[in-house]
Amino acid sequence: MFDISSPTVFIPTIFLSLVAIFVSILYKDAKKNIHYHTKNLPYYTEISTSVDYIKNCILENGRFQYRKNVNPSIEYKNNIYNSLRHAGTLYSLYLYEKYGLETKYKDERVLASKYFIENYIKQLDSEKSFVITLPEEENIKFPIAKSGAVGVALCALSNLYNENEIELNILQSLGEFILYLTDESGKVFAYYDLEKNEINKNAEALYYAGECACGLLYLYEIDPQEKWLISAKNIISNIIKTRKKLEFEIPFDNWIALAIEILFEKNLVNQQEKNTYESFVEQMAIPILSKQITNINNSYCGAFNDNIMPCSIGTIMEGLASIYYCTSSKDLKKIIFKSLSIGCMFLSKVQVKTGENAGGLPNSANWVKAGVTPNASVIRIDNVQHVVTAWLKFQKILASTKKY
Repeated sequence: MFDISSPTVFIPTIFLSLVAIFVSILYKDAKKNIHYHTKNLPYYTEISTSVDYIKNCILENGRFQYRKNVNPSIEYKNNIYNSLRHAGTLYSLYLYEKYGLETKYKDERVLASKYFIENYIKQLDSEKSFVITLPEEENIKFPIAKSGAVGVALCALSNLYNENEIELNILQSLGEFILYLTDESGKVFAYYDLEKNEINKNAEALYYAGECACGLLYLYEIDPQEKWLISAKNIISNIIKTRKKLEFEIPFDNWIALAIEILFEKNLVNQQEKNTYESFVEQMAIPILSKQITNINNSYCGAFNDNIMPCSIGTIMEGLASIYYCTSSKDLKKIIFKSLSIGCMFLSKVQVKTGENAGGLPNSANWVKAGVTPNASVIRIDNVQHVVTAWLKFQKILASTKKY
């Protein structure tokens, strides 16, 4: 019989118990420092390969190599650039850490962020700062300050505040610039003319307002002043008011979908607002879903009748993933899930899989076909950024639903 009072049993038992307690303490301590990852989820390889591509595009000073080609022997000067897309790429690297749970490129992200802050954020006055667009980089006549670039910059940089990598007043000054370019109705003007030193009230830019709303919400998260939230909601309300009347011709806007997703996730809406916002994003989703190619025997399955551009498809997948969290309709959720499934699969097929530029996403899905225009095989940094974000957001849905 097992007799615990026996010294030959008691001493080993106590020893094993102490070992078990010690191991348990070590396990709990280790668990706090375990770096979880998403390698068991679909698209882990695709995401990792594309983020590797982005990392390899970061130069020593933090600037991105903006363009490459599927054919590595074709090289481009890095004088053509886009400050807004630099910010967007920073945002995707942040989401890689937030959703992909990998921090191995954090130092590179911070480096590229500091390059952006030092080279593209300029002061308008003592209270306002903007993101500059340079003539020599974007082939324009004079420097301008795009409202959308400021919005995306806030999405990309706000997380740095809690990491002590940026001063709060810089982010606040960017927020003030958005407020300055937004009128009482919630309309956001496209850009500030730095040559005339005045707001251009005639230019139009479809996505800038949604980008600004998102930026203000990211700012509100770290600096909860009501003016940021109120302005973001005014912008969203204006977008809904002006676009809802288009009915089934509402342009698909991934940024406004993201802004509404953030409001829902943070429970920053009352019931009336929630109903209005939900109705709008559902109305926005229907036209784009109707255009998707769903025939599995079609080589373009997952793309759209009038769109086989990976960058554009990536933005659509981003927006649909946001709408997935904004709709209470189970039927629409099922349709969106199917759309994301085939859309993300299509993007996987057109990703460059091997070679020096593995992980790149060319301008056109037809880059592998003979006789296409040379531009089809150009890889822009924003092509990769949007597709990575789409895969990350779909991966988040897969993790929450366990449908994989």
